[in-house]
Amino acid sequence: MIPDSNPMLRTRKNRSTRFHNLSILLVLLVVFSGCDVADADKDDQDGIPMRELSAQEQVLVDGSNDFTFALLGKLAHSASDESFFTSPLSISMAFGMALNGTDGETYEQMRGFFGHDGLSNEEINTAFRDLIDLLTRLDPQVRMEIANSVWYRRGFEVLEEFLQTNAEYFDAEIADLDFADPASVDVINGWISDKTNGLIEEMIDEIGPDVVMYLINAIYFKADWTVQFDPDDTRDAPFTTATGEKTDVPLMRVREAFGYFENEEWQVVDLSYGDGAFSFTAFLPADRHNLGEFAGALTRQEFDAITSQIGEDTVNVYLPRFEIDFDYEDIMEDLQTMGLTFPFLVGEADFSRIHPVEELFISNVMHRAVIKVDEEGSEAAAVTVIEISRESVGPQELTIRLDRPFLFFIREKGSNTILFMGKYAG
Repeated sequence: MIPDSNPMLRTRKNRSTRFHNLSILLVLLVVFSGCDVADADKDDQDGIPMRELSAQEQVLVDGSNDFTFALLGKLAHSASDESFFTSPLSISMAFGMALNGTDGETYEQMRGFFGHDGLSNEEINTAFRDLIDLLTRLDPQVRMEIANSVWYRRGFEVLEEFLQTNAEYFDAEIADLDFADPASVDVINGWISDKTNGLIEEMIDEIGPDVVMYLINAIYFKADWTVQFDPDDTRDAPFTTATGEKTDVPLMRVREAFGYFENEEWQVVDLSYGDGAFSFTAFLPADRHNLGEFAGALTRQEFDAITSQIGEDTVNVYLPRFEIDFDYEDIMEDLQTMGLTFPFLVGEADFSRIHPVEELFISNVMHRAVIKVDEEGSEAAAVTVIEISRESVGPQELTIRLDRPFLFFIREKGSNTILFMGKYAG
């Protein structure tokens, strides 16, 4: 069914984090539905007032947030004793570009996996475009940048509609490169470094001979706290890890009016950035319960219910100053176990809206995210790379059909002396 509109990656080992066991902190940098603290009447030429999401945008956001908590469940289990940091929005957006190249069962499964059921291809693209515009212009005090790109092998004939659609709706930069030239790796990594302000400098090590395309999303976020921490109040203090071990961390402290909520399971604090459109929302298990018991069970619906009840109160906030650099090595395996399978199946994936003949499939997915939190604010970046390859043809079985006139020779092989020569004409 046609929808109704129009280099081989080597994943590196997880980067070490400054505070390896900072696993109790759930960081959600962008709280789409929690922007009510923004001043909607603010007249600023660099920002735009918060508006209600369109029905299509709301479906997109709900789907992305559902994916967030499904991913959280995976990571809470696989990285139960270590810190992690990801951008589900970056992953969703990269696959949003890839969706424009799929058809048939691959298209239907990918659309459903990311919660876009009920939306046409054009509605999905339009919602992404409008959401990008909203998020990047909402708060003039916050640097929120989203960049997309499509890189394809020079000489590989990509359908023009695929390129035009991603350029129009995702503002994707389009470039063909000579993937056989090792310098192409530096070109792509240079783009990534530029779009993440140097927080992420390298994603690709080499480009394999069957790789034909990379779809890349990069998100960069930098903002100061609305209420900053005084560095003079920061002290080294014990931090209890998931295993019960105690380690010293620089613990920042501030006492001020913040968004706050608690119930029998969670304590929640909401720390605003800039003019208040974005916030850092931390969930701490109540009564020292182990985070692993709760994180995997947290859903988008519960998250929405909790954040809708956040009220302002005077709160003593203690927050570690920390950095996390997380290279999500198992993302492709996790996506498959979560139910996204068709795009990765050689011979079954349908990317006919990229190329109508070549057997294309997603050969690798890479995701890396970095965050730095200090007394002034937060800086974060994430990159998602989708690698698309064609099925390796391999050695061809040679065939010769002597079914028309041909010459023949009888020779001595050692000296290559021809003894007889003839022609057979039927």
